[in-house]
Amino acid sequence: MQRKPSCAIAALASLMVIAAISGTAFGGDLIPWRPVSDAELNLKTAQVEPDADAEAIFWEVWLDDKKFSKLSYTHYVRVKIFTERGRERFAKMDIPFMKGKKVENVAARVIRPDGTILQLKPEDIFEREIVKVGKARVRAKSFAVPGIEPGVVVEYQYTETIKGESAAGERLLFQRDVPIQRVTYHVRPYSALTLKFNSYNMPDTKFVKEKDGYLVATLQNIPAYKEEPFMPPDDEVRKWMFLSYRQFTSEFDWNDLNVSWEGAIKKLTKSSKEIKQKAAELTAGAMTSEAKVRRIYEFVQKNIRNLNFDRALSEEEAEKLEIEDAGDALRLGMGRSQHIDILFAALVRAAGFETGVVLAADRSENFFSIQKYPFPSFLSPAGIAVKIDSEWRYFDPCGPFLPFGSLSWNREDVQAFIVGEGGPYWRRTPGSGNAESAAKRSGTFELSEDGTLAGTVKVEYTGQQAISRRREAFMDSYAKREEDFRNEIKQRISNAEVSAVSIENFDDTAKPLTYIYKVRIPGYAQKAGKRIILQPGYFGYGSSPLFSSSTRTYGIYFPYPWSESDKIEIKLPAGYQIDSADSPGELADSRRVGVNKIAISIDNSANVLHYHRSFSFGNAGRTLYPVEAYPTLKRLFDGFHKADTHAISLKQVTR
Repeated sequence: MQRKPSCAIAALASLMVIAAISGTAFGGDLIPWRPVSDAELNLKTAQVEPDADAEAIFWEVWLDDKKFSKLSYTHYVRVKIFTERGRERFAKMDIPFMKGKKVENVAARVIRPDGTILQLKPEDIFEREIVKVGKARVRAKSFAVPGIEPGVVVEYQYTETIKGESAAGERLLFQRDVPIQRVTYHVRPYSALTLKFNSYNMPDTKFVKEKDGYLVATLQNIPAYKEEPFMPPDDEVRKWMFLSYRQFTSEFDWNDLNVSWEGAIKKLTKSSKEIKQKAAELTAGAMTSEAKVRRIYEFVQKNIRNLNFDRALSEEEAEKLEIEDAGDALRLGMGRSQHIDILFAALVRAAGFETGVVLAADRSENFFSIQKYPFPSFLSPAGIAVKIDSEWRYFDPCGPFLPFGSLSWNREDVQAFIVGEGGPYWRRTPGSGNAESAAKRSGTFELSEDGTLAGTVKVEYTGQQAISRRREAFMDSYAKREEDFRNEIKQRISNAEVSAVSIENFDDTAKPLTYIYKVRIPGYAQKAGKRIILQPGYFGYGSSPLFSSSTRTYGIYFPYPWSESDKIEIKLPAGYQIDSADSPGELADSRRVGVNKIAISIDNSANVLHYHRSFSFGNAGRTLYPVEAYPTLKRLFDGFHKADTHAISLKQVTR
């Protein structure tokens, strides 16, 4: 299974966290360097985490919202390097930024244990593009840290300003992926408003007044934020604060949000003559309500060019197009993602259905509840709700990889705010089961006496497994998709010779995403005298246990339930037959949240081995577990891996 957020832009947003490694100074002039103490220069081991490769002595941040329409940050960071791994990690730095942000006043220096200083030269700082997702780009100010080695102290700072932004909705990170002895935030709010601080996963740290209108708070001895496989989203585990302005003492009025959105939606989805005609044309002859909505969905998704996923039109050309509402999108036959959804809503509404815009939480970011995150910024547009036969159904036609009636995994099973007439409506979007996100895999092979396995493989993905793969590769060429798929196989089986790759139904979301290929693997089975040791589970061959660490810091979170079904036939070499065909059988936990069943048999007349595997996990939607459950969960998945890599023995009977 794959775990990806629903928007390509989310990948860019996560990259901005790179600044957490680099150290920053946002706004204002370069901060005067502070003296480095002898104790800091002579420090031999980290204080917060003794085995750390590097540790921040302090991380100090100034956030200035004095002008309200121009936000600035200023970070000043001091890091002690202890090991060669720490040197490698901080030797090169990228300070990322996107359109609308300005980075300047970049500075860095290295202080050796003897007190000598190496300063970063301005000419050694350059700008480059580090990531491109669709038409969005992340650039960076990059530089190599001079003279960095174990034992030195590294200091750095830079300036970033963001026009048109305020402190409302900003996040203060108190935990980063390096341990920190002391984190300090200085925040200067807009003077006419009261700034509120909400703490998450950390003590309720109070801000107190200091000079020049700033408020200051400090947290000490913060361990590094360490990524683990299948962990809850950052907001649920990292130490951070959320900033919001409050003019009054009352909490946010969600009805106000409905009113503001509803007015805009009515304007954007107004039923023009063209909209009504197209709705009537699309639904003519449809016998059921669902059939009518399906026709509109398929028209919008397949016939209206989505400029967010269109490689033919440059960003500059797209910006010149005057597309404001549903009518414009229909007339031009194109629009950005929001226009696609709005056009769908307008057509469905013109066809007589009650509709609403869905503002929903994002499970890749947090587990939203009104009580825990009582702010509208934690909700974002997630599609269109349509009432079909008295039941709200959810659609997102702007995602070209989403089948009718499907949402991306991070929008499933979340609290949603439906904006519409008579609303707002709070609802929970439905979640999919493990049978709906399936991988159906089959292979027909022939095993040679020298241990070479060769044959044809077919893999079909449905549900979230298909959505994730389509979303990840939608902007790629067919050649790039084929290359990535070959590499995916070779990452598991390095000596695999993959040929005749065919990728089917990539653009037809109503059908399984299908990969067909031929493969040849020398040395797949091992000769041992007159015996051959064979692993019949081809799809588990070369795999590693899902969880390798014996300890765990955070809970375990699988984004969605999933299942796998394997059917393999292996023609055995002449003169060999199965010596031991014991089957791993079935392994499951007591509640059957995870089940792995394997059966091995032999057709003696054809000398063909048959291998069948059925796996599922997340029964009844159980995908989130506390850290205390890790030992049990690890044992279960270790057992699955052992069964999936089970080997049998073939013996030579004739020559």
